[in-house]
Amino acid sequence: MSSALTKPPSLKPEIRLAQALSKFEADLSNDEKSAFRTLKSQSLSTAPGPDDVMQLTAEMDRRISAKFSSRCFGPRFTNFLQGVQQFAALGDVVIGGSQNLIACGVWSVVRMSLLSFVNLQNYIDKLSSLFMEIGRAAPRYQAIALLYPRSKKLQSYLSEYFISVVGLCHYLFKFGHKSTVMQFTSSLSDSHLKNFQTELDRWANSIKEEMYLAEFQESSGSRALIIDFFKSSSRRQDHATRMQVLDFCSKYDHETAWKQTRKAGNSSFYARSMDYQEWRDSSHSRTLMYTGKLGSGKSVMLANIVDDLHLFTKKEQYPVAYFFCKHDVMESLQARTIIGSLVRQLLRTIPDLGALSMYCEDTNANCTTETLLELLFKGFPSHRKVYLVLDGLDECNLEEKKVLIQAVRKIQDRLQVLLSFIEADLERCLAQRLLTIGDPTLILEIQDALLKGSQGMFLWVALQIQTLCSMKTDRAIREALEDLPKDLSETFARILQKSGSSDPSLQVKTLHLVLAACRPLTTDELREALSVTPGDATWDPANIINDVYSALSCCGCLVIVDEEEFTVRVVHHSFKQYILNGPGNMNHTEFSLREAQRTMADTIVTYLNYGVFGTEISRVKVTPIMVQSAPSKIIQVAMQSSSSTSSLAMKFLKSRKQPAFDMSKVLAATQNIFRSENGYSFRFHNYAEKYWQDHI
Repeated sequence: MSSALTKPPSLKPEIRLAQALSKFEADLSNDEKSAFRTLKSQSLSTAPGPDDVMQLTAEMDRRISAKFSSRCFGPRFTNFLQGVQQFAALGDVVIGGSQNLIACGVWSVVRMSLLSFVNLQNYIDKLSSLFMEIGRAAPRYQAIALLYPRSKKLQSYLSEYFISVVGLCHYLFKFGHKSTVMQFTSSLSDSHLKNFQTELDRWANSIKEEMYLAEFQESSGSRALIIDFFKSSSRRQDHATRMQVLDFCSKYDHETAWKQTRKAGNSSFYARSMDYQEWRDSSHSRTLMYTGKLGSGKSVMLANIVDDLHLFTKKEQYPVAYFFCKHDVMESLQARTIIGSLVRQLLRTIPDLGALSMYCEDTNANCTTETLLELLFKGFPSHRKVYLVLDGLDECNLEEKKVLIQAVRKIQDRLQVLLSFIEADLERCLAQRLLTIGDPTLILEIQDALLKGSQGMFLWVALQIQTLCSMKTDRAIREALEDLPKDLSETFARILQKSGSSDPSLQVKTLHLVLAACRPLTTDELREALSVTPGDATWDPANIINDVYSALSCCGCLVIVDEEEFTVRVVHHSFKQYILNGPGNMNHTEFSLREAQRTMADTIVTYLNYGVFGTEISRVKVTPIMVQSAPSKIIQVAMQSSSSTSSLAMKFLKSRKQPAFDMSKVLAATQNIFRSENGYSFRFHNYAEKYWQDHI
C-alpha cells in the first residue's frame, strides 16, 4: 500500500493550537493549574484590553526591580503583548464558542510565562531582547477583526503564529522551573530560540501579506460584503462601530514616547511623597504639579507613575490616560493631537460606543477639540474617576497651550479627574551602575561626587556616568571627578569637543540633519542623507557610509538610537536648546536652525536630482571574470554591519585557490544583495519626497 494512502491527514491549525495549550497545562503543578484556569476564566468573562498589557509590563518591572535589577525591561514586551491581547479580544468579538476559549488560553499562557521570567536573573536581558525583536513583526492590526471572518488563510496563519508563541512560552516556562544548578549546566539553547523566532517571523510575514491583500480587496469593492457580514452579528457590529469612533478621535501612537522614556530607568521617589499618595487616593478632582530643574528626570519619573497608576487601579478599573509630548515630533505638540489621544484612551474603556457613531460618520469633517470634548461628555460617565498624566507641555507653543489648558479645565469641570503635570526632582540610584574599576572604594567616591554635583539633574548624572564608563584607569576616573562640569551646558560642550575632534564636519552635518528633520529619521534614512554631497548629483553607491553607528559616534552620547523604532534623536530637548541658543557652543562653526535647515534642503535637492529613482533595472553585461585576474587585495575592511558583504568577500578570498573559477556569475547573483545593503533601497527617498517643501 502506498505510504501516501496510509499517512494520516494533518490536523487543522486551530486544533493543533488547542493541543499546544493542553500540553502546556499538563506540565503544570496542581497549584499552577488552578492559577492557570483562574486566568482563563477571568479572560473569558472580560477580554484582555490595552490596560491589561500596561499592567502586565508594570508588574514584571516591579518584580524584577525588587529582586535583582534597577533596569526597566517591561516596555520591550509591549508590542508582542499587544499582538497577543488583540488575538484574545478577537476571540471575544468575532470567533466565539470554543475558539474564544482557545484565544483566552493563549493570553493566559503568555501572562503566566512572562511573570515566571522574573526568576531568570541571568537571562532577563536576553529574553526581553528576543521578545522585543519578535514584537517588531507581531500581528498588531486594528482591522484584523473586520477581515478575520472572511479570510480562511488569515485564520490559519494566526493559529500557526500562536502555536509557535505557545511553544516558545512552554519551553521558557519549563526552563524557568529548573533548579539553579540545572539552569547553569543546561542553559537556554540559542538554536532553539532562533528557530522559534524564525517561525514567528515567517508566520507574521504571511499574516502581513494576507492583511494587505484583504485590505486591497476591501478597498476594491468588498467593503459592503464585510459590513453585511458584520450586521449578522451584534457583537461584530459593535466592534466595527467602536473602531470607527476611536479612529475618529485619534490614530496617533502615544505609546512609543512613553516606552522610550520608561526605558531610561526606574524611580521610586514619588512613591515616598505624601503629596503624591494623597493626590492618587483622592476622590476629588485635583491637580498635582511638581517643578524641577532642566534634565532632573521629570519625564522618567512621570513614566514610572504611569506604571504605578496602572497597578494601583487594577482592582477598581479606573482608566489611566497619558500623553508624552516630543519636541522633535511636531504632531505631538498640537492640542488636537493631545486631546484626541486622551479622549480615545478614555472612550476605549466603554463597551458600547454605538450612541456616538452618528457624530463620527463624516471622516472628512474638521474635528476640533470642542467636537472631541462633546464626544467624551456624551460617551463617558461623569461620575467615573480617571487619571490623566501629561508631560512636556512646555514644548507646545502659546496658542496650543491655551487651547489645551481650556480643554483640560472643561474635562475637570465635567469629570472626576486627577490631572498630573509632573515635573519632579529625581535622585538616581548609582549603586548598581557598572564601571570598570580597580579600587572597590572608588565606587563610593564616584557616588559622592555625582550626588554632590548633580543638583537634582538626572540628565547631568546620566551623562557623567557614560563618560566615566569610557575611562580605562582609576587615575583617569579620579581626575575626571575632580574636574566635573558644573552644569549641562558645560557637559554638552565637553562631550561635543571630545567626540567631534576626529571629524568636526561630520558632527555638524549629523546634528544639522537630526535637528532639522520634521520627524525623527531612521538610521537607514540618516545613513543615506549623511552620504549625500550637496551639489553633486551623481549617484555612486560606493559613497554610502558603511556603518551609520560609527558616524553617530562623532556626537558621543548626545545623539541616541531607539532600540525598537531605530529612530535617531537627541538625548534631551535641553541639548537642542543648547545647540541652537547656547553662546559659543560650537567653536568650529556657527550653528543655527537656519543653517540646519539649509543643510537639509541642500541634501534633499541633491538627493532628488540623482535621477535614478524607479530606474534601478540592471543594464550591466555579465562577462567572464577569472579569479586569477582579480586584484590581490579584494577588501581591506569587512564591516560587521553588512553580513552579506562580509560573506561575499570571504567567498572571493577562498575562490582564489581555484584560478580558473569564473566569478562573474557570483558577482551577478549577488548584485541585488550588494545594492540592497549599500543604499539602492533608497530609504531616504520617502522622507525627501514628503517633506521637501518644509525645508526649501
